[in-house]
Amino acid sequence: MMRRTVSLIACLAPALAWAQFPTKPIQVISTASPGSSGDVALRMVATKMSAAMGHPVIVDVRPAARGAQMAQALAKAAPDGHTITFGTSGTYVNARFLFKNVSFDILRDFVPISLTVRSPTYVAIASTLPIRTLAELIDFAKKNPGKIEYASTGAGSVFHLAGESLKLYAGIDMLHVPYAQANFGQMINDWVSGRVPLYFPAYGFLAPNLGKVRPLAVLATKRTERMPDVPAVVETLPQFQTFDVWWAFFAPAGTPAEVCEKIADESRAALKFPDVLARLDQLALTPVGSTPAELDAELKRDLATVGNLVRKIGLKPE
Repeated sequence: MMRRTVSLIACLAPALAWAQFPTKPIQVISTASPGSSGDVALRMVATKMSAAMGHPVIVDVRPAARGAQMAQALAKAAPDGHTITFGTSGTYVNARFLFKNVSFDILRDFVPISLTVRSPTYVAIASTLPIRTLAELIDFAKKNPGKIEYASTGAGSVFHLAGESLKLYAGIDMLHVPYAQANFGQMINDWVSGRVPLYFPAYGFLAPNLGKVRPLAVLATKRTERMPDVPAVVETLPQFQTFDVWWAFFAPAGTPAEVCEKIADESRAALKFPDVLARLDQLALTPVGSTPAELDAELKRDLATVGNLVRKIGLKPE
């Protein structure tokens, strides 16, 4: 009987530890640039999680080196849920195909926790050009190959992929004008003024410039509630493969599933607070709050989509 009791206690010990999680502050290593919409969303969610879990959820911003700093910090962390990451699809998905010597493998080194928010991306053109629909843009580009310039925040960014996707599926030629992240403000000015007339903004950058720029489509499978009069890109280009910009939590490989589920539950609960929802609405972010399994499915779907797209376009890792 004693042996059975000891054996039972040994079996229950991991479950009891998981039930008591967390036992100390949780560090979230984030690739979100300070002050960005992703950073603001994370800090709101972290504040609510801290109150609910009884331990601080501390945001540690490390946006540099395309996720390398995040991966290095995570490699030193115990896989117990007390160190997790928060990043965008650009870091977790796009970097895999577009950059040489990426310091981590998202499928090998991480396990999913929860997809937190999404940000729809639009095709928008400066009002200096007399183009009012995506079909008109395609027609103009076909008649004037290479004359339309589109801006992005650098080779391999989601905006670069959006422009190259449009070229591929519309059968048009456009000129890519990449800007360094540090010159983001200059890029917006050049887009709004018509110097580089085409860009793929999130709603937060589109809305303040309406009138100076004109939305032609949303890069999604359906129209958004925020701008229902703007058609989805697939209404004009049915074969267009859409991909969202999203932000999500991941943990080091080996983190117990029960711990990931608990963090996912708490992050999902944080997204339901009225003040959080109101702020996300101001940022034009769509709350999601997925399960680990749902994020895993989304991740694998996006890896397949972006990988296929990169191969079709012929982009080479830089």
